[in-house]
Amino acid sequence: MCGVDLTHIDGIDVCTAMTVLAEVGVDMSKLPTAKHFAAWFGGTKISGSEVLGSKTQKCAKKTAQALRQATSCLKNRQSALGAYYRRMCAKMDKPKAITAAARKLARLIYSIITKSEEYVD
Repeated sequence: MCGVDLTHIDGIDVCTAMTVLAEVGVDMSKLPTAKHFAAWFGGTKISGSEVLGSKTQKCAKKTAQALRQATSCLKNRQSALGAYYRRMCAKMDKPKAITAAARKLARLIYSIITKSEEYVD
């Protein structure tokens, strides 16, 4: 649908890929960078240049929920994303680690869609 297979990414299955594409679409021109794409799922509150709060916002977007569920299955995977998730779990509590790994997945999805390149682990 978008020219690349998102299911090659560890943790992303067909349902997660279709949820992302259905909510976001394949036209990423409105989001200039991967940071903007990841922040669209809910991040820090910023007004102008002042940070109002860095606590992760509650987000009702189905894509954010799908990416968090995809992240939770990375626990036992022997891949770079699985190792990243386990490192984050060692540093911080589990909900924050899930959010950090989901953000990494979002940035990875953005770069794959915009560059139209296949994912290689």
